[in-house]
Amino acid sequence: MARSAFKLQVIVAAALLASCAFSQQVQQQQEVSARTTSSPKADANGVKVSKEDTQLATQMLEISESTARGFESPMRAYSLLQIAQVHVTLDKKKAIEMLKDAFTASLGIRDDNFTKQNIQEDIFRTLLPLSQADVEEFLPQAEPRPRKQASEQIISRYIESKNFESAIDLVNQITRFDEFPYGTGGKLMMVMPEEMSGERMSLFAQAVNSYKNHEHKGVHVGSDTLTYMAASFGSKMPPKMVMQAVDEILSQAKKNTENATNAASITISGEGGTTSFGSEYEYQLFALLPLIEKLDEGRARQLLEENQSLKAKLTQYSSGLQSIDPGMADPKAKNHGMSTSVHGGGGGGNVEWMQEAMRQAEKIVSDAGQNPTQAIAQAAALPASIGNMRLCPRAQALDGIAQQVWKDSPSAAKQALDELRKLLPDLPLQLSALKAWWPSVDAYRRFIEVETRISERKAIKILTEIKDPEIRTVESIMVSRSMLGMPVKRVMIVERSKSGNSMSVHAED
Repeated sequence: MARSAFKLQVIVAAALLASCAFSQQVQQQQEVSARTTSSPKADANGVKVSKEDTQLATQMLEISESTARGFESPMRAYSLLQIAQVHVTLDKKKAIEMLKDAFTASLGIRDDNFTKQNIQEDIFRTLLPLSQADVEEFLPQAEPRPRKQASEQIISRYIESKNFESAIDLVNQITRFDEFPYGTGGKLMMVMPEEMSGERMSLFAQAVNSYKNHEHKGVHVGSDTLTYMAASFGSKMPPKMVMQAVDEILSQAKKNTENATNAASITISGEGGTTSFGSEYEYQLFALLPLIEKLDEGRARQLLEENQSLKAKLTQYSSGLQSIDPGMADPKAKNHGMSTSVHGGGGGGNVEWMQEAMRQAEKIVSDAGQNPTQAIAQAAALPASIGNMRLCPRAQALDGIAQQVWKDSPSAAKQALDELRKLLPDLPLQLSALKAWWPSVDAYRRFIEVETRISERKAIKILTEIKDPEIRTVESIMVSRSMLGMPVKRVMIVERSKSGNSMSVHAED
């Protein structure tokens, strides 16, 4: 009897995922059927998954795949990517083939470079650990941004294996279609042996020329910049070339600072200390003046006289960036690095209000285990939205409560989910964005993820209420993931409106 009940679940799941209508009688049978249990097997994340759950989840994935292959290019590429990410654990060979199909589908995305680029980035991010050769084969067909990002990841792999020639070749390829990869290029220069000093100098020259040929609006700080390269390697490069780099960096930074609507506050910190700056130009001078002083004392003295606010900082940190991050030019340094933060001026009351509401939501979630009912009541008092901002403090709190208490208090988790579900119709649909990235679809994803842990039958039944086949497929994949103990580790939410676009990405290691 138990085995037939399990088979009935698979049949029902197959029917709904194939968009076929099934009778009320079957739904009622599904609700009362008992599930089979067997010795659980731990998945890659250490979660114990029964054989029956694995079978059902796999069958649901097969049906989702079959349905997804009939979608238009954007949702076909996205759905195949999501299914492939599950198969990375279940069947790596199948995962590779599906990722290749997803990339092929992405090539058919028209008039939406944003969606095309982000899907291709996720495909390469998933495929690279499985098959670098396939990623390299696809690179020439990819959009510039994902092509550069994946190329830099491959360069890092070449650096680890000391395959410097291949790494240099890929840097050259990037520079031909995009700007020089300053961060990855700097790491390569750092570990190249002394006998490759000529190649190191050539890379630096490429970086300087690339910087000259690109405009750099906004604030540019940190290790992925020409400034960091110059501070690290400038003393070993031809002085004329270094001063060309310095002049170009300072010229663009001064222009940015003069044209800035609001002043930027920049803070850097490392093993050697912490200091702050009132503009990008001030930061660039701090980073480069020690190098300028070695090459042109008169110029350094003049710049320091014109910028008196830097005297105290350079007295305390006489080597500039190298004082903050002493190991930046030492390839043998194991622990080094520099953290940076940039804060723009302006803002409004809504920003502070939202920050406070989100802080309250986090506090409610952290205390939810002590009194789940009280936490749900507190969450209900939070705003659903603030102005035209895209976060929903109430939904965040309710989702967090359900995630926090579902093991010890499933009834409270269900209550939180019921409250969360009431919010879903009020969340905006952004018809011009990829459906999988709509805020409402993400809210349903979180709802379905926790509901599946509490009651798989209920979660499967809820899928029948989703009329849109593309959204239903996205949520069906989520049910499969939750059954297998594979939470989504990277989520993108996109909203497009007449007033502008917004995007948020939530990622976990």
